[in-house]
Amino acid sequence: MRINELSNEKKIVLLFSSYPFPATEALNIALNLFKDNHASFDYQKIYEIAALNGVAPLLYRNLQNFENLPQFFKDRLNNAYMHSLKNNVLNAEETLKLLDFLQKEKIQAIPLKGSIASEIIFNDSGIYPATDIDILIRPEDMEKSERIILRCGYEKIRFPEPKDLLSSHYHFIYKKENFFLELHWNLVKRYFVVPPDFWWQEIVTLNYSGIELKSLSPERYIIYTVFRLFDHCFSPLKFFVLVSGLISKYEKEIDWEKLLFYAGYYKMERLIVFTLKLLNELYSTPCAELILKKRNTGYDFLKREVIKNIFMENKKEHLKMILFSLLLDSPLDYARLIFERIFPKPSEIRLRYGLPMNSKKVYAYYLMNPFLVFTRKNPRH
Repeated sequence: MRINELSNEKKIVLLFSSYPFPATEALNIALNLFKDNHASFDYQKIYEIAALNGVAPLLYRNLQNFENLPQFFKDRLNNAYMHSLKNNVLNAEETLKLLDFLQKEKIQAIPLKGSIASEIIFNDSGIYPATDIDILIRPEDMEKSERIILRCGYEKIRFPEPKDLLSSHYHFIYKKENFFLELHWNLVKRYFVVPPDFWWQEIVTLNYSGIELKSLSPERYIIYTVFRLFDHCFSPLKFFVLVSGLISKYEKEIDWEKLLFYAGYYKMERLIVFTLKLLNELYSTPCAELILKKRNTGYDFLKREVIKNIFMENKKEHLKMILFSLLLDSPLDYARLIFERIFPKPSEIRLRYGLPMNSKKVYAYYLMNPFLVFTRKNPRH
């Protein structure tokens, strides 16, 4: 699927979900659509698509100066922005409290994406709607950090079993009232192998409302956000916006050769190159020529599948990942992944199907998995 094959509503959402502003070409396309007397718009549908993709606040900013838009449509976008702003302010305050408690116990912690990123990267607390609080800590600080988190009133979401998460995942989840906290000890899983220490190299310090916060280096932040986009099957659109905004923010500081070196070393080069080229094409996101010149076999095919998947309803993400895993660097890596999806470790089986640690059902599910993996509708992550 190409952009010109999308409905008018989807085109508007895609074109106006860019940051820091829609590219000139996108604006011209959109203006022509709005001026075309034959073009019809379902503004309710535009809002629904934008809200589903987490970009309604960004559409509010990019469309607020357009005339002749229905008042109900502008009001709904404004409400989405205000809701995101309120939620992000509360999330940011809670994040700072948690970071302060961790720092007092001499635990290094790095806030990731979310409400604080909305302010630092987009210079607007309402642009990027945060759903969780994400914090990275060192693996050796996990137990101590958890004790602090629990003292702050959070409850650990017990399911699945911690040992299974440690072996097959990369974070624990905690809840307090309306706050969800993901405590990370690594930032990639399953598809690539990156040691936890990698993320702590060359960390930088940022100023947020007069408070000094640690942050990933720009190259590592890009790798993390691209992986997260990939891990969620290139959906929703707000994940694209985060990567694009991050690159736009730190364009002059990014060491593109270093980024490409890390990507190649950890067998992520094909994924990184594909994603950055796609962002450059869709949103004119800055990208070094050495990456744009890289050959990316299957680029046009995978681009069509990504765009199609963004707007697809009733997604079977585990099946889509079989397709998008073609972005792994080698056929051998792809074959290994497919084998592990069909014949996974017992811990992965328990995570996938919600089985307790000592359940004997793991053997039955292991035998059925080659069939279930192609039929189940709501896979566990």
